Amino acid sequence: MNPKTRKVIRWIARIWAALMAAFILFMFFGDAVMAGIIPIFQLTFRESLLMAAFVIVFIGLILAWKWERLGGWMIVGGMAAFYFLNFAFSGDIPRGPFFLIIATPGILFLFSFYYKGKTDPA
Repeated sequence: MNPKTRKVIRWIARIWAALMAAFILFMFFGDAVMAGIIPIFQLTFRESLLMAAFVIVFIGLILAWKWERLGGWMIVGGMAAFYFLNFAFSGDIPRGPFFLIIATPGILFLFSFYYKGKTDPA
């Protein structure tokens, strides 16, 4: 892969990750302002596991700026865990593109990391 292309992919992933981290924080704090902080301590087991998956995604979005592979796998793994847990508890997977949009920076970070040593044959 051309180093310029890799750099562009990395920066797209970084900007996208920053936007997704800001979105998650916005949703979390918006919910905390509307409902208060107490409901966080009253989550059911299912809600706690789903929240843990999102915390892993959030941490991955931040760590991927410095450690692409670790952060990328945390993002992708956290979203896979979220989908798996949601299916295990409800028998259905989340619909719509929203959760996949959150996972996209992780895929881009992993792509950038694993193709850093590869060069174009031409």
